[in-house]
Amino acid sequence: MQKLIAKTDVLIDKARKLTEQNARLRVVNGQLEQEVKSLRLLLDAEQGKTSELNNKIKIIKLAQNISSGKPDENQETTELKRKINEYIKEIDNCIAMLND
Repeated sequence: MQKLIAKTDVLIDKARKLTEQNARLRVVNGQLEQEVKSLRLLLDAEQGKTSELNNKIKIIKLAQNISSGKPDENQETTELKRKINEYIKEIDNCIAMLND
């Protein structure tokens, strides 16, 4: 009977330790999930900045090519005009929404 009680005590002790470890791991997991969310938001922001900077680089290159008078001017000029028209339409939409 004593052996059975001793084994039960050992099992209860192991179960208590596992419960405590589970609680600690849940806390750590929660912290890691928050860190992942934070890093994803940071990554999204950085990707947005990168995209914006790439667009600016493209526009600057197009503007430089137009001003330099290179032979490839027609295609790049068309691209620049298209991009400018997109910006103008977007600005017009914003103004219309502000007026409403």
